[in-house]
Amino acid sequence: MYILLTLKVSKDLAETLEEEFYGYNGLSWETEEFEEEVHFKFYFSITFKPEDEKKLEFLEKLAAKFEKVIPQYSLLKRENWEEIWKYHFKPLRIGKKLLILPPWEEVSPEEDLVPVYIDPGQAFGTGHHPTTRLMLENLEFFLEEICNIENEPYVLDMGCGSGILSIAAALLCPKAKIYAVDIDELALEATQKNADLNKVSSQIFIMKEIPHDNSLKFHLILSNIGFRELKKLAPFFKERGLSGKTILLLSGILREDLRELEKFYLSFGFKRIKTQFQKEWAFLSLKLS
Repeated sequence: MYILLTLKVSKDLAETLEEEFYGYNGLSWETEEFEEEVHFKFYFSITFKPEDEKKLEFLEKLAAKFEKVIPQYSLLKRENWEEIWKYHFKPLRIGKKLLILPPWEEVSPEEDLVPVYIDPGQAFGTGHHPTTRLMLENLEFFLEEICNIENEPYVLDMGCGSGILSIAAALLCPKAKIYAVDIDELALEATQKNADLNKVSSQIFIMKEIPHDNSLKFHLILSNIGFRELKKLAPFFKERGLSGKTILLLSGILREDLRELEKFYLSFGFKRIKTQFQKEWAFLSLKLS
């Protein structure tokens, strides 16, 4: 059995609430948009783990903070959960080569496509959210250039979630070494499961934190985790970058926060390469000077 918590909000409040969600590491949700409302759906196993209790407590406090947020609880059987994902998670073509699909889809991709199989677990990321799509599209573009130059590119996926970015990187560049990092145990489990599913486990090192080894530097850093967390990580990304080489791909940023985040990273010696938008979301790529 699963507990489904639905937060029903007015459209004018949806962006504010979603920014709060992105500020909580390891939180995942499904979004449904209606004419006047947005419904955010959160799924929890009936056998609560301590981290699930903390997430639920956070959501309940958040709902209580805003009068326009209406929380609604319901129970789902496991088979209903699976049917929901089968209905919502369809194959998705991104960029030139990437095809994101669930493990239950029997798809024979075209010869020039790279299939990325993702079992979403508890909604950790399937590529359908604008921020993930922006990341995947640009990952493909920038990694091709890096992979052509470097014999053994090092990639950091900070806040790996389902592992979708790490796995796409491994499939697009088989000689890359990828560090997938997340503080959430469920995210690490989902990444391991999906890495095994795509047969790229040997390329991906899954962990809660980066080893304290300053000699470990990255050619490409990926992070789709939200504005506040990205600001906190700027010094660390500089420390683990290679001067004149390292490229950062950042998302989870609302349009109105992009300029502030960009100025903050420029103050740490990064230079902007590209910005891109989808709906209310922004993407930023930078290079370490």
